[in-house]
Amino acid sequence: MTNAKGSRPGARRALGAIGLAVLAAMVLSACGEPASDQLATGPFRIGAVLEVGAAPHGIRFSADGDTAYVALSGDGRIAVVDLTGPAVIVRWDAGTTPLDLIRAGDGWLVTQFTDSTLIALGADGRIIPGAVWNMGAGPSLFTPGTVRGQAWVTSEFADRLWVVDTRTGVPVRSHETGGRPYPADVMWDGSHAFVPNMDAGTVSVIDLLNAETDATVDVCPGPPGGALTPDQVTYIVACGGSDELAFVNTASFEVTGRVSDGLGPRPFSVAVPEDGRHAIVNNAGGNTVSVVDLEARAVVQRIEVGEQPIVVRVHPDGERVFVANEVAGTLVELVPVTETAPVASGGAAPSEVVVVGVIHGGHNTSDLFSLQIVRDLVREIDPDYWLTEIPPNRWERAWSEYRETGTVEEPRVRRFPEYMEGLFPLSDELNFVVIPTAGWTEPMSDFRAVYLDAYANDPARAEQWAQYRAAAAESAEALAAGGAGDDPRWIHTDAYDAAYDIRMQVYARLFDEDLGPGGWDPINASHWANIERALDEHRGEGARFLLTYGAGHKGPFLRELRKRDDIVLLEVGPFLDRLGLP
Repeated sequence: MTNAKGSRPGARRALGAIGLAVLAAMVLSACGEPASDQLATGPFRIGAVLEVGAAPHGIRFSADGDTAYVALSGDGRIAVVDLTGPAVIVRWDAGTTPLDLIRAGDGWLVTQFTDSTLIALGADGRIIPGAVWNMGAGPSLFTPGTVRGQAWVTSEFADRLWVVDTRTGVPVRSHETGGRPYPADVMWDGSHAFVPNMDAGTVSVIDLLNAETDATVDVCPGPPGGALTPDQVTYIVACGGSDELAFVNTASFEVTGRVSDGLGPRPFSVAVPEDGRHAIVNNAGGNTVSVVDLEARAVVQRIEVGEQPIVVRVHPDGERVFVANEVAGTLVELVPVTETAPVASGGAAPSEVVVVGVIHGGHNTSDLFSLQIVRDLVREIDPDYWLTEIPPNRWERAWSEYRETGTVEEPRVRRFPEYMEGLFPLSDELNFVVIPTAGWTEPMSDFRAVYLDAYANDPARAEQWAQYRAAAAESAEALAAGGAGDDPRWIHTDAYDAAYDIRMQVYARLFDEDLGPGGWDPINASHWANIERALDEHRGEGARFLLTYGAGHKGPFLRELRKRDDIVLLEVGPFLDRLGLP
């Protein structure tokens, strides 16, 4: 990694960064497209193809997915496309060189690339007079999605990443990037932005919660785009200057792999459908997109879509992908090829789930719930899958360290003795698959600590802080009345969960709105989303799942698990009985 900032030659500024039609034609005349016969079939096929107008770029969709809105940078308009037709039904005037648009309240915000501004359109598509914001030179494409009413857009020749409030339609602040930033992607919780810097050959990793740059990653020559995988483990960078992809781990910020075979000239951006199996990469120096199998990290298909594919966006259904072709002036739909799975005889077997609430560092000193008891309990449960309180983007490093050296240095994993002294040694003895499911990120943790400290010492919030302290005391009293805090019998009761909830319900009411992803209900929801994804992926196998989290999280998870009709919840008590515990 490096902190070196790339140059921004002024001579290139006038050409236009995301690429205008004249420059595109010059590039195409100089660049060939590799033969694709051997990659002619694969997981996607062409669906609808529509002529939309000159130099289409950014694509947005209605909430129901039936309408697409396409920014026509060459026409100064927005094409409104009925996807059920499909047909262009109207074109709105949209200023000068509109590159992208995004919903803001009932209307829209539109970037003006050559005017260096952001303008607003009403719900009827009419420009709102006076609603103009200066964004610095070259505002381009918004992030693919929004997080808690915020979107992000880069200003290419101002070296800035702007935060836009989509509820009010107002840019609220900006962050410095590297030289010549291209469109960013942001993690699901709004904690990190990943910004490819075209001139610098780097990716800026910005901690959005604490307004800091966490890392500047050397990736490749001329990176113009990238996308996060749905599991948030990897940021995939398109390397336009070297015709390859680079894969960056979202915790270590290190490049973990590269792909070049099968890509066309000047890969420009990346889109990943919801299932996370494939990435779609547009080869802007030609007329194809490449389909990458993300597990194999290999190109498995190339599809001709039209001259200079420039922007790729995933449809709200999470499956289809739409490509805007700048020189061809078309919008092309890519549809997944449906695979019919064989029907298993005898019906699907329900999954068994055991939820064990752990006490982390308390296991080191407890006689009632020692690390030896943790290990013996896991042996009795004998899981097929172990769902852990480890973030997915930190597991690969931890597992690799253990297999190579017998020790684990990954800092987040090292803090859990139940994994260091339980999971890792037991992995040599039992036959289970580890699935990391924690939604935790370091920026949210840092932000939460600073916020709560400020809240506790703010005289204006003394009354609310007193309410929380009173709830915490009431909760502690109820927990103590039920049994010892390290007694696994007491921990694994509904009464324990109810006692713990006394504190956390007040915590959520007072703090969750300001803490955002680090609030109590949001963090449990993010943990649960990963847990549910794992259960769904292995639905019908008749497998046994062990879920281990801090004991306070057990109640929220059990409430969600009890809503499912495809699992059998196993009580912890009978497994403790087998250990002969009192």
